[in-house]
Amino acid sequence: MGQNPALLTLRDGYVLEKMAADAPPLTQEWCTLLHRKLFGHRLALEGGIPADLAMIDARVTFRCASGLTDVRTLCLPGTYVPGGAFLPVTTFYGLALLGLREGQSMVFDRPEGRRDWVVLEKVLYQPLSAQPAPEERPRIRLVAGGRFGQAFHAANENGPGEGPGPSAA
Repeated sequence: MGQNPALLTLRDGYVLEKMAADAPPLTQEWCTLLHRKLFGHRLALEGGIPADLAMIDARVTFRCASGLTDVRTLCLPGTYVPGGAFLPVTTFYGLALLGLREGQSMVFDRPEGRRDWVVLEKVLYQPLSAQPAPEERPRIRLVAGGRFGQAFHAANENGPGEGPGPSAA
């Protein structure tokens, strides 16, 4: 089988472990691919997440053996909407893409008896790399008495003085 390019975040590894424990395998080939992913490397908590890593909630461009090139967001099975731009990790391509880095590919067997492959072309969005580091977060400045002494009017008031009241529209 060669080298296993899977590099899972802790969350992705947990999701795959739950799938292996809770859900019956869809096919023997899918179960084999799932176990290959589970035996891949895990990222440590203190280490950074590479920006080119395909993980759950990442938007990726990929190419497969059939010639299809597509852009999808890897997702959990419960968030999948048919016809949408999502690719659940319960599918062959979704599971194969999980844990790949840009330029990496994965070969797997299909239930029809053929071999298939998928290549991760580009990670367009990755949720963990998009979050600012703690020192880069914007600072909030509190101003004491910033609106002190200002009068507030009710939202339905027609202006100063006596008036006809709220419009009947």
